[in-house]
Amino acid sequence: MPLIISIVGYSNSGKTYLLEKMIPILKAKGYSVGVIKHAGHEFSLDLAGKDSHRFKQAGADGVALFGSGQIGFLGKMDETGGLILDRIEQSFFFDRDIILTEGFKKGDKPKIAVLTNGQEEQLLQAIEGRLLATVGDNLVRPDIPHFKPDDPQGLVDLLEDRFLKDRNRPSIRVIMDGKNIPMKDFVQDMIRSAIMGLISPLKGFIDARMIEIKINRQNEGQS
Repeated sequence: MPLIISIVGYSNSGKTYLLEKMIPILKAKGYSVGVIKHAGHEFSLDLAGKDSHRFKQAGADGVALFGSGQIGFLGKMDETGGLILDRIEQSFFFDRDIILTEGFKKGDKPKIAVLTNGQEEQLLQAIEGRLLATVGDNLVRPDIPHFKPDDPQGLVDLLEDRFLKDRNRPSIRVIMDGKNIPMKDFVQDMIRSAIMGLISPLKGFIDARMIEIKINRQNEGQS
């Protein structure tokens, strides 16, 4: 599954600038990158009168737009349970190496804090979860790696050394109601072998690069 890192900070702190500088460095190293931006307010990508808006107004629970090799999705996702980043990753970025998010101070993903002068401690106290590094003019926490705003290379090197360099993509993933279930390699091998043994004799089986199996248990136990 992809590594998810949240870039957090106050408005106009330089989060977007930092992301813009980190992305090409990661790409140059051969990593595929996805970005998720948190908007602090409700927003809409469709315009009144357009077909997508008319479909939503008619009651569609979601509308996907596709054209010229690009896709967009208009709809809502369940934000309960603290798994929203995992759900977005599973839906849109499952094959990426790393996902950088702008925002999500309260999420459970590792974070890089972009500091605003005079409000450093206020931000750090508002952050939940693991803090990987800080970015700003001044060092605030001596026990946490710190980088200047003009050193995105240093941040990428930190991520690569700690997470990406020896990272292997799992051969199989188990997701339960949006939650990724971690498994050791030998467990992955056992489940993969059992599933392949069951489905390989099926008519229509092909030597596919990726196989998806979803189990719907909503009606279990109902007469």
